[in-house]
Amino acid sequence: MQQLTIITYHYVRPIKNSNFPRIKGLEFELFKNQINYLQKNYKIIEMESLIEFAKNKKPLPNNPCLLTFDDGYKDHYLYVFPELKKRGIQGSFFSVASTVLEKKILDVNKIHFILAKEPNTKSIIENIRKLIDKYNKTQSHNLDSFDNYWKKYGIANKLDTKETVFVKRILQHGLPEMIRLELCNFLFERYVGKDQEIFAKELYMSNKEIKEMLKSNMYFGSHGHNHPWLNTLSKKLQLEEIEKGLNFLNKIGSSTNNWVMNYPYGAYNSDTLEILKQKGCCIGLTMRTAVAQLIEDNFLELPRFRTNDFPTN
Repeated sequence: MQQLTIITYHYVRPIKNSNFPRIKGLEFELFKNQINYLQKNYKIIEMESLIEFAKNKKPLPNNPCLLTFDDGYKDHYLYVFPELKKRGIQGSFFSVASTVLEKKILDVNKIHFILAKEPNTKSIIENIRKLIDKYNKTQSHNLDSFDNYWKKYGIANKLDTKETVFVKRILQHGLPEMIRLELCNFLFERYVGKDQEIFAKELYMSNKEIKEMLKSNMYFGSHGHNHPWLNTLSKKLQLEEIEKGLNFLNKIGSSTNNWVMNYPYGAYNSDTLEILKQKGCCIGLTMRTAVAQLIEDNFLELPRFRTNDFPTN
């Protein structure tokens, strides 16, 4: 039975002495240690090898492992890329089109840096409460009460406290889009206090950097245009989002023949899968945690591990 271990990375940087020492990411030195471990215990493959297996059943080596890097952070160009290139390893990268083309900060990243900058999560929640109460008083939007939102979203998981989960969920999808945008911008200005376009240029890879990485055999697939929860969109809006992501791949010079989709937030539904099949997508990467069983699994629904599932020393 052919199995594949796929690992996903997000922030990889020197964290402790940075401006955001509380950001949840992987210290660069620990990343290098982890790659040492993976090279010793697995055969790190290229994305093209997985595509060949999916299309033509060309065998993979024993204990194959695939490295994926989400969201297109500048970290990946400054730290990850040189390290992988030095070792002769390919990484598979997934930038969000709007961060490169429009210099926009994704709401999910605004939330990360708000939480990283303000250790008192209750202060953030209090500001969220005030805005919800303000809208409810003016009756300009059909919002639920803050207490009901708290009951729905304030639920701890294995990675975060209930307060942190609440902030993430209410700002990612819990409130109407216009209010989420206003609230994210307000909190970002209050706690991070940096011009968003400048911050975006510092946070994400540029078109030039991506093309340099492509020339050095790094792989780039699609992570959408705006990084939405695809399963919350109509089929028409999903189609538009996926097509814009494909247009971006064309612009950077990455292949759109048997291409790879990395679902933002790991979210998708049957409409998504139908559209991807129509658009010639070969591989879909989820956030479900498991070893990929390449004979049994749907290639559009492959699971991945997180970096903290593997040793770093």
